[in-house]
Amino acid sequence: MNRFLYCTLAILGLAVVAAGQSSAQTRYLAFQIFTGESDPKIAIGDSGMHPLGPLPPQNEIDAFVDDIIRRIGSVGDRHHRLAVIFGLLAFDNSDTDVRRFIAKSFDRALQKNVAVGFHIDDSMFWARRTDLWGNPANVEWLDWNGTRSTGRRIEWGPQPKEIPPQMCFNSKAIQAEVRRRATEVIGKAIKAGVDQLKQHGRGDLFAGVIVGSETQIGQDFGTGRYLGYHALSNLGYGRNHPPRDIDSEREKVVQSFITLWCKGFVDAGISPDNLYSHTAFLSRRIFEQQPTHPVSYSEFNHFAPPSVAFGPYRRPGFSTYPQPGLFDQIYSELARHAQVGWASSEGTNLQLGSAPGESGMNIETYLAKMFNHGAIVTNIYSWGIGGDANKHMDFRVVTEGEEAIRAYHKFLQGDPLLEATSTGSSYLERLPAKIHRIQSELPAWIQKTGSQAQVEPMMQSLEAALKANDFVVAEKVADEILKLLDH
Repeated sequence: MNRFLYCTLAILGLAVVAAGQSSAQTRYLAFQIFTGESDPKIAIGDSGMHPLGPLPPQNEIDAFVDDIIRRIGSVGDRHHRLAVIFGLLAFDNSDTDVRRFIAKSFDRALQKNVAVGFHIDDSMFWARRTDLWGNPANVEWLDWNGTRSTGRRIEWGPQPKEIPPQMCFNSKAIQAEVRRRATEVIGKAIKAGVDQLKQHGRGDLFAGVIVGSETQIGQDFGTGRYLGYHALSNLGYGRNHPPRDIDSEREKVVQSFITLWCKGFVDAGISPDNLYSHTAFLSRRIFEQQPTHPVSYSEFNHFAPPSVAFGPYRRPGFSTYPQPGLFDQIYSELARHAQVGWASSEGTNLQLGSAPGESGMNIETYLAKMFNHGAIVTNIYSWGIGGDANKHMDFRVVTEGEEAIRAYHKFLQGDPLLEATSTGSSYLERLPAKIHRIQSELPAWIQKTGSQAQVEPMMQSLEAALKANDFVVAEKVADEILKLLDH
Protein backbone atom coordinates (compact mmCIF):
# COMPACT_ATOMS: atom_id res chain seq x y z
CA MET A 1 0.00 0.00 0.00
CA ASN A 2 1.19 3.54 -0.75
CA ARG A 3 2.92 4.82 2.40
CA PHE A 4 1.41 8.29 2.08
CA LEU A 5 -2.09 6.80 1.80
CA TYR A 6 -1.47 4.57 4.81
CA CYS A 7 -0.33 7.55 6.93
CA THR A 8 -3.29 9.61 5.76
CA LEU A 9 -5.71 6.87 6.78
CA ALA A 10 -4.03 6.65 10.18
CA ILE A 11 -4.43 10.41 10.67
CA LEU A 12 -8.14 10.07 9.84
CA GLY A 13 -8.50 7.39 12.53
CA LEU A 14 -8.69 4.45 10.15
CA ALA A 15 -6.93 1.12 10.54
CA VAL A 16 -6.34 -1.24 7.64
CA VAL A 17 -5.01 -4.66 6.87
CA ALA A 18 -2.50 -4.48 4.03
CA ALA A 19 -3.88 -5.85 0.78
CA GLY A 20 -1.24 -8.54 0.48
CA GLN A 21 -1.76 -9.82 4.04
CA SER A 22 -3.86 -12.96 4.45
CA SER A 23 -4.47 -15.52 7.15
CA ALA A 24 -2.97 -18.94 6.63
CA GLN A 25 -6.42 -20.29 7.41
CA THR A 26 -9.45 -19.42 5.32
CA ARG A 27 -11.60 -16.76 6.94
CA TYR A 28 -15.36 -16.99 6.83
CA LEU A 29 -18.07 -14.36 6.55
CA ALA A 30 -20.95 -16.49 7.79
CA PHE A 31 -24.69 -16.05 8.07
CA GLN A 32 -26.77 -17.97 10.59
CA ILE A 33 -29.62 -19.98 9.14
CA PHE A 34 -31.99 -20.96 11.93
CA THR A 35 -33.17 -24.54 12.28
CA GLY A 36 -35.36 -24.28 15.37
CA GLU A 37 -38.59 -24.31 13.35
CA SER A 38 -39.72 -25.77 10.04
CA ASP A 39 -39.38 -22.32 8.44
CA PRO A 40 -35.82 -20.87 8.49
CA LYS A 41 -37.32 -17.35 8.50
CA ILE A 42 -38.37 -18.04 12.11
CA ALA A 43 -35.46 -17.85 14.52
CA ILE A 44 -36.77 -19.88 17.45
CA GLY A 45 -40.49 -19.31 17.37
CA ASP A 46 -42.57 -19.36 20.52
CA SER A 47 -41.33 -22.70 21.81
CA GLY A 48 -41.10 -21.65 25.46
CA MET A 49 -41.47 -24.82 27.48
CA HIS A 50 -42.43 -26.70 24.31
CA PRO A 51 -39.94 -28.57 22.10
CA LEU A 52 -38.41 -26.87 19.09
CA GLY A 53 -40.15 -27.55 15.80
CA PRO A 54 -38.90 -29.98 13.15
CA LEU A 55 -35.79 -29.08 11.17
CA PRO A 56 -36.61 -27.05 8.02
CA PRO A 57 -37.19 -28.97 4.77
CA GLN A 58 -34.26 -29.03 2.38
CA ASN A 59 -36.03 -26.98 -0.30
CA GLU A 60 -36.62 -24.18 2.24
CA ILE A 61 -32.96 -24.25 3.22
CA ASP A 62 -31.87 -24.21 -0.44
CA ALA A 63 -34.02 -21.16 -1.15
CA PHE A 64 -32.59 -19.36 1.88
CA VAL A 65 -28.99 -20.10 0.88
CA ASP A 66 -29.66 -19.09 -2.73
CA ASP A 67 -31.06 -15.75 -1.54
CA ILE A 68 -27.89 -14.99 0.43
CA ILE A 69 -25.59 -15.93 -2.48
CA ARG A 70 -27.65 -13.99 -5.04
CA ARG A 71 -27.92 -10.79 -3.04
CA ILE A 72 -24.31 -10.69 -1.88
CA GLY A 73 -23.13 -11.61 -5.37
CA SER A 74 -20.00 -13.55 -4.43
CA VAL A 75 -18.98 -16.72 -2.61
CA GLY A 76 -15.39 -15.51 -2.19
CA ASP A 77 -12.21 -17.48 -2.74
CA ARG A 78 -10.04 -19.93 -0.78
CA HIS A 79 -8.86 -17.16 1.55
CA HIS A 80 -12.18 -15.34 2.07
CA ARG A 81 -15.25 -17.56 2.05
CA LEU A 82 -18.96 -16.91 2.20
CA ALA A 83 -20.45 -19.39 4.69
CA VAL A 84 -23.79 -20.41 6.14
CA ILE A 85 -24.03 -21.66 9.71
CA PHE A 86 -26.91 -24.01 10.50
CA GLY A 87 -28.38 -24.08 13.98
CA LEU A 88 -29.27 -24.18 16.68
CA LEU A 89 -28.94 -27.97 16.61
CA ALA A 90 -30.32 -28.93 20.00
CA PHE A 91 -31.25 -31.81 22.27
CA ASP A 92 -34.79 -31.35 20.94
CA ASN A 93 -33.57 -32.65 17.55
CA SER A 94 -33.40 -36.43 17.25
CA ASP A 95 -30.16 -38.24 16.46
CA THR A 96 -31.53 -39.40 13.11
CA ASP A 97 -32.71 -35.94 12.06
CA VAL A 98 -29.40 -34.31 13.01
CA ARG A 99 -27.30 -36.88 11.14
CA ARG A 100 -29.44 -36.53 8.01
CA PHE A 101 -29.43 -32.73 8.17
CA ILE A 102 -25.66 -32.52 8.54
CA ALA A 103 -25.08 -34.89 5.61
CA LYS A 104 -27.36 -32.82 3.37
CA SER A 105 -25.56 -29.65 4.44
CA PHE A 106 -22.22 -30.94 3.21
CA ASP A 107 -23.81 -32.00 -0.08
CA ARG A 108 -25.11 -28.44 -0.40
CA ALA A 109 -21.62 -27.00 0.19
CA LEU A 110 -20.29 -28.86 -2.85
CA GLN A 111 -23.33 -28.13 -5.00
CA LYS A 112 -23.41 -24.39 -4.30
CA ASN A 113 -19.71 -23.72 -3.64
CA VAL A 114 -20.54 -22.16 -0.28
CA ALA A 115 -18.89 -23.05 3.05
CA VAL A 116 -21.00 -24.62 5.78
CA GLY A 117 -20.75 -24.75 9.54
CA PHE A 118 -22.94 -25.71 12.48
CA HIS A 119 -24.12 -24.00 15.64
CA ILE A 120 -24.84 -26.26 18.59
CA ASP A 121 -27.23 -25.43 21.41
CA ASP A 122 -25.53 -27.07 24.35
CA SER A 123 -28.17 -26.77 27.08
CA MET A 124 -31.24 -24.58 26.48
CA PHE A 125 -33.64 -26.49 24.28
CA TRP A 126 -34.20 -29.91 25.82
CA ALA A 127 -37.98 -29.90 26.37
CA ARG A 128 -38.29 -33.15 24.45
CA ARG A 129 -35.76 -34.83 26.77
CA THR A 130 -37.98 -35.48 29.75
CA ASP A 131 -35.79 -38.52 30.38
CA LEU A 132 -33.14 -35.99 31.43
CA TRP A 133 -34.86 -32.97 32.97
CA GLY A 134 -37.51 -35.16 34.56
CA ASN A 135 -34.74 -36.48 36.80
CA PRO A 136 -34.03 -34.04 39.68
CA ALA A 137 -30.35 -35.02 39.58
CA ASN A 138 -30.01 -33.16 36.25
CA VAL A 139 -31.68 -29.87 37.18
CA GLU A 140 -30.08 -26.84 38.84
CA TRP A 141 -30.88 -25.45 42.28
CA LEU A 142 -31.46 -21.86 43.30
CA ASP A 143 -30.18 -22.30 46.88
CA TRP A 144 -28.30 -24.65 49.18
CA ASN A 145 -31.63 -26.23 50.21
CA GLY A 146 -31.87 -27.98 46.87
CA THR A 147 -34.82 -25.91 45.61
CA ARG A 148 -35.07 -26.88 41.96
CA SER A 149 -35.43 -24.38 39.16
CA THR A 150 -38.67 -25.06 37.29
CA GLY A 151 -37.72 -22.96 34.29
CA ARG A 152 -34.92 -20.81 32.95
CA ARG A 153 -35.32 -17.16 32.06
CA ILE A 154 -34.23 -15.78 28.68
CA GLU A 155 -34.74 -12.19 27.56
CA TRP A 156 -34.71 -12.21 23.77
CA GLY A 157 -37.68 -9.94 23.26
CA PRO A 158 -39.98 -7.40 24.92
CA GLN A 159 -41.06 -9.96 27.53
CA PRO A 160 -38.93 -12.57 29.34
CA LYS A 161 -39.57 -16.10 28.15
CA GLU A 162 -39.57 -19.30 30.18
CA ILE A 163 -37.72 -22.29 28.74
CA PRO A 164 -36.96 -25.69 30.30
CA PRO A 165 -35.00 -25.62 33.55
CA GLN A 166 -31.29 -24.99 33.72
CA MET A 167 -29.19 -28.13 33.27
CA CYS A 168 -26.92 -29.14 36.09
CA PHE A 169 -23.77 -29.15 33.98
CA ASN A 170 -21.80 -31.66 36.03
CA SER A 171 -24.47 -34.27 36.71
CA LYS A 172 -23.34 -37.73 35.61
CA ALA A 173 -26.25 -38.31 33.24
CA ILE A 174 -25.89 -34.90 31.55
CA GLN A 175 -22.17 -35.39 31.07
CA ALA A 176 -22.64 -38.87 29.64
CA GLU A 177 -25.26 -37.67 27.19
CA VAL A 178 -23.11 -34.70 26.12
CA ARG A 179 -20.19 -37.04 25.38
CA ARG A 180 -22.46 -39.38 23.39
CA ARG A 181 -24.16 -36.57 21.50
CA ALA A 182 -20.93 -34.69 20.70
CA THR A 183 -18.91 -37.72 19.63
CA GLU A 184 -21.22 -40.43 18.36
CA VAL A 185 -23.97 -38.33 16.80
CA ILE A 186 -23.03 -34.78 15.79
CA GLY A 187 -19.26 -35.20 15.76
CA LYS A 188 -19.13 -38.32 13.60
CA ALA A 189 -21.66 -36.86 11.16
CA ILE A 190 -19.59 -33.70 10.77
CA LYS A 191 -16.35 -35.69 10.47
CA ALA A 192 -17.87 -37.72 7.62
CA GLY A 193 -18.87 -34.49 5.86
CA VAL A 194 -15.43 -32.94 6.30
CA ASP A 195 -13.82 -36.09 4.86
CA GLN A 196 -16.20 -35.83 1.91
CA LEU A 197 -15.10 -32.25 1.26
CA LYS A 198 -11.43 -33.20 1.49
CA GLN A 199 -11.91 -36.03 -1.00
CA HIS A 200 -13.05 -33.38 -3.47
CA GLY A 201 -10.15 -31.10 -2.57
CA ARG A 202 -12.58 -28.65 -0.94
CA GLY A 203 -11.67 -28.70 2.72
CA ASP A 204 -12.00 -24.90 2.73
CA LEU A 205 -15.78 -25.32 2.48
CA PHE A 206 -15.96 -26.32 6.17
CA ALA A 207 -16.40 -23.18 8.30
CA GLY A 208 -16.34 -25.01 11.63
CA VAL A 209 -18.58 -25.64 14.63
CA ILE A 210 -19.81 -23.07 17.15
CA VAL A 211 -20.11 -25.12 20.32
CA GLY A 212 -22.78 -23.63 22.55
CA SER A 213 -25.25 -20.79 22.40
CA GLU A 214 -24.12 -18.14 24.87
CA THR A 215 -23.18 -20.89 27.33
CA GLN A 216 -24.00 -19.87 30.90
CA ILE A 217 -25.69 -20.80 34.13
CA GLY A 218 -28.87 -18.77 33.70
CA GLN A 219 -31.45 -17.38 36.10
CA ASP A 220 -34.54 -19.04 37.52
CA PHE A 221 -37.63 -17.83 35.66
CA GLY A 222 -40.00 -17.58 38.59
CA THR A 223 -37.72 -15.86 41.08
CA GLY A 224 -34.90 -14.35 39.01
CA ARG A 225 -32.46 -16.06 41.38
CA TYR A 226 -29.00 -17.00 40.16
CA LEU A 227 -28.45 -20.75 39.90
CA GLY A 228 -25.54 -23.17 40.14
CA TYR A 229 -25.89 -24.54 43.68
CA HIS A 230 -26.51 -28.10 42.47
CA ALA A 231 -23.27 -28.10 40.49
CA LEU A 232 -21.46 -26.68 43.51
CA SER A 233 -22.98 -29.39 45.69
CA ASN A 234 -21.70 -32.02 43.27
CA LEU A 235 -18.24 -30.53 43.80
CA GLY A 236 -18.52 -31.09 47.56
CA TYR A 237 -19.64 -27.62 48.65
CA GLY A 238 -22.63 -26.79 50.81
CA ARG A 239 -24.17 -24.26 53.19
CA ASN A 240 -21.68 -25.19 55.90
CA HIS A 241 -18.78 -25.54 53.47
CA PRO A 242 -19.22 -22.84 50.80
CA PRO A 243 -16.56 -22.08 48.20
CA ARG A 244 -14.09 -19.35 49.05
CA ASP A 245 -15.06 -17.65 45.78
CA ILE A 246 -18.52 -18.82 44.74
CA ASP A 247 -18.50 -16.87 41.48
CA SER A 248 -15.16 -18.31 40.39
CA GLU A 249 -16.33 -21.86 41.08
CA ARG A 250 -19.44 -21.39 38.97
CA GLU A 251 -17.33 -19.92 36.18
CA LYS A 252 -15.21 -23.09 36.28
CA VAL A 253 -18.36 -25.20 35.97
CA VAL A 254 -19.39 -23.30 32.81
CA GLN A 255 -15.87 -23.45 31.38
CA SER A 256 -15.60 -27.19 32.03
CA PHE A 257 -18.96 -27.79 30.35
CA ILE A 258 -17.73 -26.06 27.19
CA THR A 259 -14.59 -28.16 27.34
CA LEU A 260 -16.63 -31.35 27.72
CA TRP A 261 -18.57 -30.62 24.52
CA CYS A 262 -15.46 -29.64 22.59
CA LYS A 263 -13.51 -32.71 23.67
CA GLY A 264 -16.38 -34.83 22.37
CA PHE A 265 -16.00 -33.28 18.94
CA VAL A 266 -12.23 -33.68 19.01
CA ASP A 267 -12.69 -37.36 19.96
CA ALA A 268 -14.82 -37.69 16.83
CA GLY A 269 -11.88 -36.45 14.75
CA ILE A 270 -12.64 -32.74 14.35
CA SER A 271 -9.69 -30.36 14.67
CA PRO A 272 -9.79 -27.96 17.66
CA ASP A 273 -8.94 -25.22 15.14
CA ASN A 274 -12.45 -25.67 13.73
CA LEU A 275 -14.24 -25.46 17.09
CA TYR A 276 -15.38 -22.19 18.67
CA SER A 277 -17.04 -21.51 21.99
CA HIS A 278 -19.87 -19.01 22.31
CA THR A 279 -20.28 -16.79 25.35
CA ALA A 280 -21.80 -13.33 25.80
CA PHE A 281 -20.89 -10.58 28.23
CA LEU A 282 -21.49 -6.96 29.14
CA SER A 283 -18.21 -5.07 28.97
CA ARG A 284 -16.54 -4.03 32.20
CA ARG A 285 -16.52 -0.46 30.93
CA ILE A 286 -20.32 -0.37 30.83
CA PHE A 287 -20.78 -2.42 34.01
CA GLU A 288 -18.58 -0.07 36.01
CA GLN A 289 -20.53 2.97 34.78
CA GLN A 290 -23.74 1.68 36.35
CA PRO A 291 -24.82 3.77 39.36
CA THR A 292 -25.15 0.69 41.58
CA HIS A 293 -23.98 -2.92 41.44
CA PRO A 294 -26.65 -5.16 43.01
CA VAL A 295 -24.78 -8.23 41.70
CA SER A 296 -21.18 -9.03 40.87
CA TYR A 297 -19.74 -8.77 37.37
CA SER A 298 -19.64 -12.56 37.17
CA GLU A 299 -23.28 -12.92 38.23
CA PHE A 300 -24.42 -10.23 35.80
CA ASN A 301 -22.76 -12.23 33.00
CA HIS A 302 -24.23 -15.51 34.27
CA PHE A 303 -20.80 -16.83 35.27
CA ALA A 304 -19.50 -16.50 31.72
CA PRO A 305 -17.14 -13.50 31.63
CA PRO A 306 -14.89 -13.50 28.55
CA SER A 307 -12.17 -15.62 30.16
CA VAL A 308 -14.59 -18.59 30.25
CA ALA A 309 -14.58 -18.79 26.44
CA PHE A 310 -10.95 -19.93 26.49
CA GLY A 311 -9.82 -23.48 27.20
CA PRO A 312 -8.60 -26.72 25.66
CA TYR A 313 -9.98 -28.27 22.45
CA ARG A 314 -11.29 -24.96 21.06
CA ARG A 315 -10.83 -21.40 19.99
CA PRO A 316 -12.81 -18.72 21.82
CA GLY A 317 -15.98 -17.17 20.46
CA PHE A 318 -18.22 -14.34 21.64
CA SER A 319 -21.42 -12.50 20.85
CA THR A 320 -20.32 -9.20 19.34
CA TYR A 321 -23.28 -6.82 19.22
CA PRO A 322 -21.45 -3.47 19.56
CA GLN A 323 -21.12 -1.90 22.99
CA PRO A 324 -18.49 0.44 24.40
CA GLY A 325 -15.47 -1.48 25.62
CA LEU A 326 -16.52 -4.85 24.20
CA PHE A 327 -13.91 -5.24 21.47
CA ASP A 328 -11.10 -3.82 23.59
CA GLN A 329 -11.90 -6.36 26.29
CA ILE A 330 -11.92 -9.19 23.74
CA TYR A 331 -8.56 -8.07 22.34
CA SER A 332 -7.12 -7.87 25.85
CA GLU A 333 -8.25 -11.43 26.64
CA LEU A 334 -6.87 -12.71 23.33
CA ALA A 335 -3.50 -11.15 24.14
CA ARG A 336 -3.52 -12.45 27.70
CA HIS A 337 -4.14 -16.00 26.49
CA ALA A 338 -1.75 -15.63 23.52
CA GLN A 339 -4.69 -16.82 21.43
CA VAL A 340 -4.43 -17.09 17.64
CA GLY A 341 -7.80 -17.24 15.92
CA TRP A 342 -11.27 -16.63 17.37
CA ALA A 343 -14.88 -16.19 16.28
CA SER A 344 -17.68 -13.73 16.43
CA SER A 345 -20.14 -16.52 17.18
CA GLU A 346 -23.18 -14.23 16.97
CA GLY A 347 -23.78 -10.59 16.16
CA THR A 348 -24.58 -7.80 13.77
CA ASN A 349 -23.95 -4.06 13.73
CA LEU A 350 -26.73 -3.14 16.14
CA GLN A 351 -26.62 -2.32 19.81
CA LEU A 352 -29.33 -4.43 21.38
CA GLY A 353 -32.31 -2.27 22.27
CA SER A 354 -31.22 0.62 20.04
CA ALA A 355 -31.90 1.73 16.48
CA PRO A 356 -29.78 1.43 13.32
CA GLY A 357 -26.95 3.93 13.31
CA GLU A 358 -26.61 3.92 17.11
CA SER A 359 -23.65 1.53 17.24
CA GLY A 360 -21.11 4.28 16.52
CA MET A 361 -19.68 2.51 13.48
CA ASN A 362 -20.61 1.43 9.97
CA ILE A 363 -20.76 -2.25 9.13
CA GLU A 364 -17.39 -2.25 7.36
CA THR A 365 -15.81 -1.06 10.61
CA TYR A 366 -17.85 -3.67 12.48
CA LEU A 367 -16.44 -6.45 10.28
CA ALA A 368 -12.96 -4.98 10.60
CA LYS A 369 -13.27 -5.12 14.39
CA MET A 370 -13.25 -8.90 13.94
CA PHE A 371 -11.31 -9.73 10.78
CA ASN A 372 -8.57 -7.12 11.28
CA HIS A 373 -7.96 -8.53 14.76
CA GLY A 374 -7.54 -12.24 14.11
CA ALA A 375 -11.10 -13.53 13.78
CA ILE A 376 -11.47 -16.60 11.58
CA VAL A 377 -15.30 -16.69 11.59
CA THR A 378 -17.78 -13.83 11.83
CA ASN A 379 -21.31 -15.19 12.14
CA ILE A 380 -23.95 -12.58 11.24
CA TYR A 381 -27.43 -12.96 12.74
CA SER A 382 -30.88 -11.92 11.46
CA TRP A 383 -30.66 -12.32 7.65
CA GLY A 384 -34.16 -12.95 6.33
CA ILE A 385 -35.78 -13.32 9.75
CA GLY A 386 -39.50 -12.67 9.62
CA GLY A 387 -39.73 -12.80 5.83
CA ASP A 388 -41.05 -9.94 3.72
CA ALA A 389 -43.38 -8.74 6.47
CA ASN A 390 -40.37 -7.83 8.66
CA LYS A 391 -37.81 -6.76 6.08
CA HIS A 392 -37.73 -3.23 7.55
CA MET A 393 -37.06 -4.29 11.14
CA ASP A 394 -33.90 -2.87 12.69
CA PHE A 395 -31.86 -6.08 12.70
CA ARG A 396 -32.52 -6.70 9.04
CA VAL A 397 -31.85 -3.11 7.99
CA VAL A 398 -28.30 -3.24 9.35
CA THR A 399 -27.69 -6.81 8.15
CA GLU A 400 -29.16 -6.67 4.64
CA GLY A 401 -28.93 -3.00 3.63
CA GLU A 402 -26.91 -1.71 0.69
CA GLU A 403 -24.08 -0.55 2.93
CA ALA A 404 -23.84 -4.04 4.43
CA ILE A 405 -23.86 -5.76 1.04
CA ARG A 406 -21.00 -3.54 -0.15
CA ALA A 407 -18.96 -4.38 2.96
CA TYR A 408 -19.58 -8.12 2.56
CA HIS A 409 -18.55 -8.00 -1.09
CA LYS A 410 -15.44 -6.06 -0.20
CA PHE A 411 -14.31 -8.70 2.28
CA LEU A 412 -15.06 -11.57 -0.11
CA GLN A 413 -12.99 -9.88 -2.82
CA GLY A 414 -10.05 -9.76 -0.42
CA ASP A 415 -9.98 -5.96 -0.26
CA PRO A 416 -8.74 -4.43 3.02
CA LEU A 417 -11.44 -3.45 5.47
CA LEU A 418 -11.18 0.11 6.80
CA GLU A 419 -11.67 0.44 10.55
CA ALA A 420 -12.86 3.92 11.46
CA THR A 421 -12.68 5.23 14.99
CA SER A 422 -16.02 4.70 16.71
CA THR A 423 -17.99 7.93 17.03
CA GLY A 424 -20.55 9.24 19.47
CA SER A 425 -21.66 7.97 22.84
CA SER A 426 -23.86 4.97 23.49
CA TYR A 427 -27.21 4.72 25.25
CA LEU A 428 -25.42 2.12 27.39
CA GLU A 429 -23.32 5.00 28.72
CA ARG A 430 -25.92 7.78 28.59
CA LEU A 431 -29.04 6.10 29.95
CA PRO A 432 -27.76 4.83 33.36
CA ALA A 433 -26.52 8.31 34.26
CA LYS A 434 -29.88 9.84 33.30
CA ILE A 435 -31.82 7.30 35.34
CA HIS A 436 -29.51 7.82 38.30
CA ARG A 437 -30.14 11.57 38.13
CA ILE A 438 -33.90 11.01 37.98
CA GLN A 439 -33.76 8.73 41.00
CA SER A 440 -31.70 11.29 42.92
CA GLU A 441 -33.61 14.48 42.05
CA LEU A 442 -37.22 13.42 41.43
CA PRO A 443 -38.34 13.03 45.09
CA ALA A 444 -37.26 16.57 45.96
CA TRP A 445 -38.87 17.93 42.75
CA ILE A 446 -42.19 16.28 43.61
CA GLN A 447 -42.04 17.63 47.16
CA LYS A 448 -41.29 21.13 45.85
CA THR A 449 -43.85 21.23 43.01
CA GLY A 450 -46.53 18.82 44.19
CA SER A 451 -46.68 17.52 40.60
CA GLN A 452 -46.55 13.78 41.20
CA ALA A 453 -49.63 13.23 39.02
CA GLN A 454 -47.83 14.89 36.09
CA VAL A 455 -44.69 12.76 36.27
CA GLU A 456 -46.16 9.43 37.41
CA PRO A 457 -47.36 8.32 33.91
CA MET A 458 -43.94 9.17 32.52
CA MET A 459 -42.22 7.06 35.18
CA GLN A 460 -44.56 4.20 34.33
CA SER A 461 -43.65 4.54 30.65
CA LEU A 462 -39.95 4.58 31.53
CA GLU A 463 -40.28 1.44 33.62
CA ALA A 464 -42.24 -0.34 30.87
CA ALA A 465 -39.65 0.60 28.22
CA LEU A 466 -36.78 -0.65 30.40
CA LYS A 467 -38.57 -3.94 31.09
CA ALA A 468 -39.12 -4.36 27.34
CA ASN A 469 -35.44 -3.61 26.64
CA ASP A 470 -36.61 -0.76 24.38
CA PHE A 471 -33.81 1.65 25.22
CA VAL A 472 -34.63 4.08 22.42
CA VAL A 473 -38.02 4.80 23.98
CA ALA A 474 -36.57 4.65 27.49
CA GLU A 475 -34.05 7.37 26.72
CA LYS A 476 -36.69 9.60 25.11
CA VAL A 477 -38.91 9.31 28.20
CA ALA A 478 -35.94 9.89 30.52
CA ASP A 479 -35.11 13.07 28.58
CA GLU A 480 -38.71 14.29 28.98
CA ILE A 481 -38.54 13.74 32.74
CA LEU A 482 -35.21 15.55 32.97
CA LYS A 483 -36.71 18.54 31.15
CA LEU A 484 -39.30 18.76 33.91
CA LEU A 485 -36.62 18.63 36.57
CA ASP A 486 -34.71 21.44 34.85
CA HIS A 487 -37.66 23.83 34.95
